Amino acid sequence: MRRPRPASGVSVAVLVVAGVVSGWGTGEAAAEPSPAGTLYVNHDGVCSDTATGSASMPFCTVQAAANAVVPGQTVPLESPDGLPYVESVTLTRSGTEDAPITFTGAALVPGGSPAVLTPKGSAPALTFEAVHDVRFQSLGIGYAGADAVVVTGSTGVTLDRLSFRRPAPSTGGTGTAVSVDGASSDVTVSRNWVPDGYAYGVQAQPGASRVTVTTNVVTNPRRGGIVLTATSGAAVTSNTVIAPCATGISLEGASSGTVENNVVASAAAKQTDTCPAPTAPLYSVSAASADQVTGDYNVAANGVGTFARPRPEYAWAGTPYTTSVALHDATGQGAHDIDGLNVPTTAAPPEHSALVDSADADAPGELTTDIDGFPVVDDPLVDDTGSGPTAHHDRGAVERQDSITVPGDDMPSPSKGVAPFVTSVKTDDATTSWGKSIATYSVDFGDGSAPVTRAPGAPITHTYTTPGVYAPAITVTDADGSSRTVWPAAVDAGTATPPAASLSGALVTTADGQVDAGDASFTVAQPANAWEVAYRVLTFGDGDHENLADGPQKIEHQYPAAGSYTATLTQTDLLGRTTTAKVTVHAADAFLPVTAQHDAERTIPAHGVLKLSAATVHADSDGADAARLQIVTSGAKARGTLTLYTDGTTRPGTSTVGFEPGRTVSNEATVKVTPTGAVDLYNGSSGPVTVNVATLGLQSHAQFGRTYHPAKPIRLLDTRGTTGSHTGAVTGGHSVTLTVSGAHGVPADANAVVLNVVATATKGSGSLTASPAGTVNSGVAGPYWTTGQTASAQIVVPLVPLSNGKVVLRNNSKSSAHLVADVVGWYGPTASGATFQPVSPVRILNTRTGSGGRTAKLGAHATLRLKVTGAHGVPANAVSAVDLNLTVPSPTGSGYLVAYADGTTRPDVHSADYTSGHPAAGAALVKVGTNGEIDLYNAGSTAVDVDIDLLGDYSLNTVG
Repeated sequence: MRRPRPASGVSVAVLVVAGVVSGWGTGEAAAEPSPAGTLYVNHDGVCSDTATGSASMPFCTVQAAANAVVPGQTVPLESPDGLPYVESVTLTRSGTEDAPITFTGAALVPGGSPAVLTPKGSAPALTFEAVHDVRFQSLGIGYAGADAVVVTGSTGVTLDRLSFRRPAPSTGGTGTAVSVDGASSDVTVSRNWVPDGYAYGVQAQPGASRVTVTTNVVTNPRRGGIVLTATSGAAVTSNTVIAPCATGISLEGASSGTVENNVVASAAAKQTDTCPAPTAPLYSVSAASADQVTGDYNVAANGVGTFARPRPEYAWAGTPYTTSVALHDATGQGAHDIDGLNVPTTAAPPEHSALVDSADADAPGELTTDIDGFPVVDDPLVDDTGSGPTAHHDRGAVERQDSITVPGDDMPSPSKGVAPFVTSVKTDDATTSWGKSIATYSVDFGDGSAPVTRAPGAPITHTYTTPGVYAPAITVTDADGSSRTVWPAAVDAGTATPPAASLSGALVTTADGQVDAGDASFTVAQPANAWEVAYRVLTFGDGDHENLADGPQKIEHQYPAAGSYTATLTQTDLLGRTTTAKVTVHAADAFLPVTAQHDAERTIPAHGVLKLSAATVHADSDGADAARLQIVTSGAKARGTLTLYTDGTTRPGTSTVGFEPGRTVSNEATVKVTPTGAVDLYNGSSGPVTVNVATLGLQSHAQFGRTYHPAKPIRLLDTRGTTGSHTGAVTGGHSVTLTVSGAHGVPADANAVVLNVVATATKGSGSLTASPAGTVNSGVAGPYWTTGQTASAQIVVPLVPLSNGKVVLRNNSKSSAHLVADVVGWYGPTASGATFQPVSPVRILNTRTGSGGRTAKLGAHATLRLKVTGAHGVPANAVSAVDLNLTVPSPTGSGYLVAYADGTTRPDVHSADYTSGHPAAGAALVKVGTNGEIDLYNAGSTAVDVDIDLLGDYSLNTVG
């Protein structure tokens, strides 16, 4: 007379755990809390073992409450976060018959966890030591390795609704779930769940008296299920024991009492290779107990047909019996016993089972509720064959109930809305399998209001006044008292506006300030009213996304390439409303300085292309997007230009270096290497030219590198005067050492420096090399000149540890020359600098064609302004510098160009020197004015045409 469980085949193991913490139904084993007071235990928040155990300041440990409790008090154990109480508790305080002491697990609320007492080491979880009138109920008990609950020298102890935890396979097979010593009496062990793995479920030692073991489930005990030895006045009633190997119920020694309404099953499916042919009987009563024990209405489920086990069902006074008929014929016991059937699980007996309505209602220790707290009910489909005043009791620990069907639409509707809103529950269409009428619907709306109970008919309405997520419960009860509780989906009462989304970000940096300019770290803050958020998705703007967990989040994302991306946080609340937050990520490149690597020397035929592989230019490392190369030309047979560009792309209309027969010319340039890593050099002349290529640095979006800091030019050296460490022309073959870092605004931890170097008053042809001090064969070629020529170059020089922040300038000529050097910028490990965004080379100024807005030559001592931001892939804002190549294609006089930030004082630096009749080019990292413009000044005495090619930009390292 038990309804089937909510899901077919769900075991009592699950249901008991739920019952342990939900306050099962009433019955003889239940007790109301005394009004004498309450002590609280809750270790999940603020607590103190030296306080008084109030609701606002509970005890942290169960032992503290056990040391303080007095008769009549109730001690609820709470564990909202599901953390066990890891302690071994000993109770030495007693109640009275009229005012017992009660320890109880707090009621389980949806989303909460049961209170579990887990012992330390191998000590028992709970010990009752010489106490009386106490009860422990509705708790989980962790595995102890030895005995879990021990009762010693005590009387009037009740253990009700305890759920013992299953031991790990490697630790099982020892210990007793409940052990009662011989000096204890009037002990009740009721409605407990003992899972696989214990040696014994319940044991009473010789001398114990009036021990009642009722309505428990014990599965697969290793040595015995319920074993009472020399125990007087025992009642072993309505237990279900699955005993594939050991004896299920034993009364040993000189015990007395009753054994009734129990189910002991072999459960062949649980037998293992340790007992393939068990010989232990299901029930055993010793010879010394036989005349003092009454056994009846029990079930010996030893299997039937192929499931029958070759083991005795009974051993009575030492004699085995294989059937209940044989037992009865020989001893008169078991007149109403049942055997010859299978009971494979601890679930409710199936409809029409012989276990239904066939127990003795008057058996000592028989309860009016089953292990789950469901009441004894009459199954109208089964004849009553039991005895007693009701004759409706089922055998074993589980009572079959009427199956009540609650339709899926008998749920709060609507289930979502902005508080306050009204919902209702239908009450007119629940049905029962036994045809019983529905007596009541009871709806607990989960918001703290009292449950509403009424007869079926009109819907039950309710107003949710406060925003929150609520777990309603609907209990339908039939005319016999059978009930079913269903828990619909949560009701969501939202606030008037959805929670705002919050997203911020920054590029990932190391402790020493290096930045991975393509790796962004996003911070998603915990939203206000976080309970209202259903889910959050962060899309990174590159096709990738991440579903976010609850709470504040830190998410790191590596972008696949440099570029601007919009990351979007989309936050959806429980009502389906969405809010978004966006940040723009400028995924760019950080600079990796390289000690000059002289990669290749090749001759390019007229109008030919030299392909340089990624490995050749050292651009085959993670995330390399661009390379800083130095190109030196020699042996030209005709005048022309070289164009450096990305392999696999259309050759741009730009130039990198101009050359002519009889002259050696050098220039630096930055070139994109993605997607293949290779670059091309095109010879735009009618004759061959020899090129020497060296790699000076890489730009990567996936490696930790350095940021760029453009500076107002600072003169380090001018041998024509007294600036610097050398006065007077530098003799051919000699060097000058400059202190760069740690002075002149360049920090000591700078990794590379950008210098503008000028050779003037040259007495013969030659060139200059710049090297980090203390190194060999690591020089960067500076300008090349002919006799009398003033020549300049902008060069990037790495500052390796051995250099101590110094750079050596060497005059490679055989003749003297004056040298001038200015710092125009530096690279260092600080995230406050600028990161690089390469672009495909594009000409942004050509005074001959009008490209860039100017169709006239740049006059002598004249200045032009050029907008460099907001076009050609350069951001409109936060641009710190641009990487340019300046070309004077056909000068008719001599002079030089100065490129600088608009709105600033013109510095005395040479960005590109030119000589009459000779094309000139010069790399220039130019600081950008606050208006996004640069100025170009012609320091020569004649007007000149100017080409400016854009190679990339440096923008401030921001995400936002």
